[in-house]
Amino acid sequence: MLVYNDMVCGDKEDDQHYFATVNTKDINSGYLRLITAEEGRFTAKYKDVIYISAKKMSEYCLQPAGVGGASSSEGPADLKTILSKQVVAFPHPKWPKKAEGWAKRERISGWPSQDMIKKIMLAGCHVVPWSHPQSKTKEIDWQYSFAVAERILMQSLTDIQRQCLMLLKIMYYESLSFPRILTPEHIKVLFLWECENIPQADWTDESLPSILLCLVDRILHAVIYGEIPHYFLGNTNVIDHIHEEFIFDLMPRISNVRQNPLQKLLDFSRLHTFPFWPRNTSWTQLIEPILADIESQQDDLQKGFINAILPASQTIAKCHIDEGRFEEGVETYRDLSQRFKDVLSRDIGSVLSNLTSVALSIEDLDISVGFHEYLAKTFSDDSRIASLKGNLGCMYHAKYHEVTTDEEKQQMATKTEATFQEAIASPGSSIATRTDYANFLCQTGKYEDAIPQLLQIIEGRKSQPSAGNMYTKEEYKTVDENIQREIDAHKQISAPSYVYSYYLLIACYVALGQAEDAKETLKEFEEAAYSLKDDAGYSLLGYSFVRVENYKSATVAFAKAVEINPKNELAMENELTNTALAMSLEDG
Repeated sequence: MLVYNDMVCGDKEDDQHYFATVNTKDINSGYLRLITAEEGRFTAKYKDVIYISAKKMSEYCLQPAGVGGASSSEGPADLKTILSKQVVAFPHPKWPKKAEGWAKRERISGWPSQDMIKKIMLAGCHVVPWSHPQSKTKEIDWQYSFAVAERILMQSLTDIQRQCLMLLKIMYYESLSFPRILTPEHIKVLFLWECENIPQADWTDESLPSILLCLVDRILHAVIYGEIPHYFLGNTNVIDHIHEEFIFDLMPRISNVRQNPLQKLLDFSRLHTFPFWPRNTSWTQLIEPILADIESQQDDLQKGFINAILPASQTIAKCHIDEGRFEEGVETYRDLSQRFKDVLSRDIGSVLSNLTSVALSIEDLDISVGFHEYLAKTFSDDSRIASLKGNLGCMYHAKYHEVTTDEEKQQMATKTEATFQEAIASPGSSIATRTDYANFLCQTGKYEDAIPQLLQIIEGRKSQPSAGNMYTKEEYKTVDENIQREIDAHKQISAPSYVYSYYLLIACYVALGQAEDAKETLKEFEEAAYSLKDDAGYSLLGYSFVRVENYKSATVAFAKAVEINPKNELAMENELTNTALAMSLEDG
């Protein structure tokens, strides 16, 4: 899902400034239009109202990836489509009023829990360029997407529920997927409704067959009556566009599945392979033949084996972790590590280090934080724990910028600072972690506390000369506007830790009004940058000169950055801007 986070949408009644406001009048239930104040390249007029054009926005945003317009006439956008394909999406941070009934309705099963409902509502939803199949205004129609909410729900399913959904989809693909009248999304909607209706305790191995048949009956009932209520927008019928003659075609096929469900599963299994392994089969069992064979092979094959099996193990571990099964993810790695030692008389490095790499690749911040916390408890005695705690401190810092109330911010700030202090106090702590800690102190206005940390990094740089810090879009909210500009331009910025420390130290002195200290530090920073000869270092030096309004020296620093990297367009822009500022001061 290609989310444009700066194009936030919401209701007019919210009394907030939005990129566009939602209008649900005179449009099919579950769909919406986005009103904007001014005409532009991506707008379209309809009945004298200016709307954001779903068609124009999709075609423009997706064209570089070789994808056409995202508007579709095939009905609701299912979760797989939303998450796996390049679909333009705008954030709708407040839970839609039309979906408020979802949070309040009674549920026999008690699922989802109230805590989960609250978490989902706080996450909001998105709007995507999808129109109702029978719409006459497809160009300006959008649809609510609850893809993030669905992911949270799916992660909470039990193993039996997952198996049931998988078997139901197998039956669908074997007997009901062509012609495409019902979609996998329709099947999932019915399944989610049933999860609310069946008590959690009733989802057992013994009851799975009867639940599966019950779900087939639900599909048949939905087709006969031509109605499947939207899971989040209960008064919206997601199959109100299906023609009657298609329904007559579907009914006998569904009845056939109902009469002989096992045969459909067998038919499907003969034609397909499954990209997963049984839950009761360990990863080692799957690769045992390879491990046994490797003992007789040449040493040069061991490298290829490591290159093949290790990434696969990371992928499998991540599948467990993404779904909240932290213990299984860890055991996958532990299992493999032990087998390497037994078979190859060598290991694959620290299990903690490898799992930390996996944890950092997880996109969902809450899951990544949860897994880091799990690793910190599980590997509390590991010599490499300092690096993990440093990462956890950075993630808490990111969450600090996500919470909204003063109380939540205070709690998260306390937690972040305590975690960073634990990290830098741990044996083997890197000055990169101390730099991240100092950055947190700066971003929260604790300049006086940050200064001793930064001085210690600069003084001790010779002990860890290769230590460095990298900031990417994941850390975007945790850095200042200069670093954000670098991330916008280059997707990331990286430099030695002591270079960042000079940059932050000058920012502290300027914020505290210590002009002489800032001036002296700038001299040291200038010497360090000229010795390093790195375009990122020169850019940070340039920004530091701008802080003290020395635009002439800033121009020279940005020019050096361009000299080293002629493709650095942001440095070119900064050079021109500061040249103009320096000249204006001279003229004045």
